[in-house]
Amino acid sequence: MQPLDALLSKPEQRLLSVVLPNPDQDFGTLELLERMGSGRGGGSTVLRRWTACGLLRERRVGNQRRLSADPQFLLYPELRRMILKTVGLAAPLAAALAPLADRLTDAFVFGSVAAGTDTGGSDIDVALVGSIGLFDVSPLLDQAQDDLGRPIHASVYSPSEWSTDDPVLQAIKTSPRLDLMQAIHAQTR
Repeated sequence: MQPLDALLSKPEQRLLSVVLPNPDQDFGTLELLERMGSGRGGGSTVLRRWTACGLLRERRVGNQRRLSADPQFLLYPELRRMILKTVGLAAPLAAALAPLADRLTDAFVFGSVAAGTDTGGSDIDVALVGSIGLFDVSPLLDQAQDDLGRPIHASVYSPSEWSTDDPVLQAIKTSPRLDLMQAIHAQTR
C-alpha cells in the first residue's frame, strides 16, 4: 500500500498527479476521465465535487468544459506537495533512477518545483550524489521527462564534491527539497 492509498483512490491520485503540478494548464473533461482510468459516472462525480469545493476551476471554450487546478484553493500547497512527493513527481523519477540505487547516496528535487514557485514552463531540477556520471543518468531520465511533460535538469555530484563548502552547493543543500531516496529504494524492493 502506498501512502496516499489511505486518503485517495487510485483514479483520484492519477487525476491530482495531472492537474496539481500544472495549475496553468487546463484539460478537457474527457481527457481527465481517461487519465483517471475510472468510469465516466464516478469520474464525473469527482470532477463535479472538486469543482464545487474550489480545488478545480472551470472555464468554457464554446461548449467544451476546461478544468485546471486552482492555486488559490485553501489546501492547494499541501495537496500539491503530497502529490509531488508521491505519484506526481517522485514515482516517475524514482522509477527512472532505480537502476542506480546502489550507487546513489542522495537524490532530491530542488529549485522552483521544490519551492512551489514553478510554472508550467519550469524545468525539474534534480540533484544526484553518488558514484555516477551524467552519461549514466541522462538516458534514464528520458522516459520520466516524457511522462512528466517537463524538461529535467540533473546535477550530478560525487560524494567528495558534495562535501565541499562551495557556495552554490551550500545554497542547493539549504534550499527546499523533495527527497527521492525513499521512493528510489521502494522501487528496488
